[in-house]
Amino acid sequence: MRIVGESSGKKMWIVMNTRTTGTNAQMRLIYCGAMERLLSMPSWLRALLANVALWTLVCALAGITTYGDRIDSGDTRSYWQMTAGWWFGYSVMMVQSYLLYMLYRRHPAWLASMRRVGLGYLAYLVVCWPSAMLGLAFRRCFKFGIAPTLGNAWNYVITMDKLEWFVEYVLLTMAFGVVVAILLWRQRRQQDQQLALALLSLERQRLAALRGQLEPHFIFNTLSAIGAMVRMDDKALALDGLSRLGDLLEYALASSENDWVDASKELEFVQHYLDLQRLRFGERLQVRIEGAHLLDDGIDCPPMLLQPLVENALRHDLECHAGASDIEITFTRQDNQLKVRVSNPASPQGAPSAGLGIGLRGIRARLQLAYGDAASLVTRRAGHRFLAELSLPCRSQQ
Repeated sequence: MRIVGESSGKKMWIVMNTRTTGTNAQMRLIYCGAMERLLSMPSWLRALLANVALWTLVCALAGITTYGDRIDSGDTRSYWQMTAGWWFGYSVMMVQSYLLYMLYRRHPAWLASMRRVGLGYLAYLVVCWPSAMLGLAFRRCFKFGIAPTLGNAWNYVITMDKLEWFVEYVLLTMAFGVVVAILLWRQRRQQDQQLALALLSLERQRLAALRGQLEPHFIFNTLSAIGAMVRMDDKALALDGLSRLGDLLEYALASSENDWVDASKELEFVQHYLDLQRLRFGERLQVRIEGAHLLDDGIDCPPMLLQPLVENALRHDLECHAGASDIEITFTRQDNQLKVRVSNPASPQGAPSAGLGIGLRGIRARLQLAYGDAASLVTRRAGHRFLAELSLPCRSQQ
């Protein structure tokens, strides 16, 4: 690539930055590949490698301590030789801690109570402390050129400085504590995952139950509207209503398979629903929709969310008197919230008893499942009008 009108210093920066970016990308690829290979290993092999790595770190720290005292003790070995010596001396405890981990993995019930953990700790000390001391003693035999026999090793154990006994005890206790802590963390993590899956399954079941209520509710009230047309002995109007009902049901059934739908599709569904209701109410049905363009930004929402609000307005308006309606549907944006307001005149007469009466309750329950406390539905009277105000996050489609 040719760079025109740039200084040589900037050219060099571009080249170096490109190389650095390429190096970082290669490092990320290497890291991701290594992690993928590690996760693809059998669990027993990952546990073995982690165990060896932790003990190697302990031996490296012990080697630093020994190497710092080498002048006073007259030891001429290098740091790596000292670290290797500790590594072979602690090899017995490496095997013990790994076997302990695999044993508890096989019997998780042994960690079910503090009493069981305490008994396991005592058993671990009784079994492993003597063998760990012998392992350290054999390492000393090699260090001082003594024949590595069981007798020489045991003689060194019984004459060993009490501080070394204490250090071995501390290391064994730390190994037991780390193993138990890791396994308890794994158990807690698995329990949390199982609980999360159970809660998710429960929420899906509740949502399915709500949908199972809403769909018959919608069908019942729509069929009631068509039944009114039949009673008016207008067969053409009733047939048109049945055709429109088929289109509405097709959307309702298709959307019930999804957790989220495009909000603009929901508004289109509401408009088709209003067209169906106009077959029944004629010119009496007057609806004004404002701010519909705000739904063109790819906002989505749970299905069958807006229609119950409009149906509720119809039931508390046109079905309560013989005059014309005055229903307003308004969409506004405030910060990252979509506000939907459906208002209608508050008739002094009560709404008829037809319907299941679950529309608004179903909306509130579904909002809680989908958004938690981030969404709300408030219904109230404002002067001579009844308001239903829906507020939900502007969740964009993925």
